Amino acid sequence: MWHINRINLKCPYCDVYAQFVKIDKKEVGSFFIYRCVNCDNEVLVVFDGNYEKIIDQYPKRIPKMDPSIPKNVAEDFIEAIKCFDVGAYKAAAVMCRRALQSSLIERGSTKDRLLDQIDELYEKEVITKALRDWAHEIRIAGNIGAHPDKDGLKDLDEEEAREILDFMEEYLNYVYVMPARVMKKRRKRATKENK
Repeated sequence: MWHINRINLKCPYCDVYAQFVKIDKKEVGSFFIYRCVNCDNEVLVVFDGNYEKIIDQYPKRIPKMDPSIPKNVAEDFIEAIKCFDVGAYKAAAVMCRRALQSSLIERGSTKDRLLDQIDELYEKEVITKALRDWAHEIRIAGNIGAHPDKDGLKDLDEEEAREILDFMEEYLNYVYVMPARVMKKRRKRATKENK
């Protein structure tokens, strides 16, 4: 059986288009493990039955979180992305819901239920009306993924899960990343003005 010993891929770890070398480990069908020559991390690559075309790879990507995002919130969102990448769309929605709730608590919510936490932070002007409305969409989608017996709604599909991930990314940018960048810019300007 012919096997490809070297391939080129965008590495999910170092985010560089690099060469990968096949590792001499036991193979299962058309699944092979390759090591990135740039960063030494491994990926699982799936070929078609003729070994002519790459069908998939795992992991697909390793998300990079801005350091301004609290660790527990970032970890939940990273897990949501990983779930999405393997086609676990309901799990992705549930993890986005968890990341959202962790963030709301971290930002000062004192309420017990997610529904109330979202509205509380809107009333305190921590989030905008648009973010509040989208946060409720995440809450509902997360409930669909976690409690099918309670809501009776259809399963989440890839498009809906992608929308939830996209919103969470924008939410995190608005609540953490942009304020941190503004603060950094202000400090830099203040330092220049004081010289």
